[in-house]
Amino acid sequence: MSMEDVRISFLHAAAGQLRLDHAGLSYQGPSQVLSFTGWHADGTPFAMVTAPFDGSPTLRARSAAEDIIRAHAGAPSPPATASAPIASLRRHVDMSQKGSGLARLMGGLKSLDASADALATRLETAMGGLQAEMTTTAQIVTNVESSVGDLRAINAQYSNGGPPLPTSGGSAAPSSGQS
Repeated sequence: MSMEDVRISFLHAAAGQLRLDHAGLSYQGPSQVLSFTGWHADGTPFAMVTAPFDGSPTLRARSAAEDIIRAHAGAPSPPATASAPIASLRRHVDMSQKGSGLARLMGGLKSLDASADALATRLETAMGGLQAEMTTTAQIVTNVESSVGDLRAINAQYSNGGPPLPTSGGSAAPSSGQS
């Protein structure tokens, strides 16, 4: 028995109604425990941890898939066999409730992750636009600085005792000492 056999058994029992993201096997004392997470065909997440068991993991995986599908459809579980101890059945219910809570949390995390991706995309776009505008602004500042230098050079050339410069109207600008 391998984990691949467990996955195959789970997916075979799911008959296309479940997408399996994770299947795990661990031990609780001498007993085995399986855990499954994934998505129903309609996009609803699921998570389940089985009650400890001593039998075949592939048979328990098949049973878990059927239980998940039945719980999603709202169908009652089949009656427990008389040989199953009450504590084991109670633990199974507790684990299923914990699994349902985990599934809801997974759905919330998936939604938050999608929102974060959308915000990151918007931020990248805005940053690209900001970089382009900053490049344009830097070029404008460089041009203004160059123009200031050009004006200083012209002013220095024509203000050393030369004739007054004409105004934009074509007449000579009045000098400060003349009347």
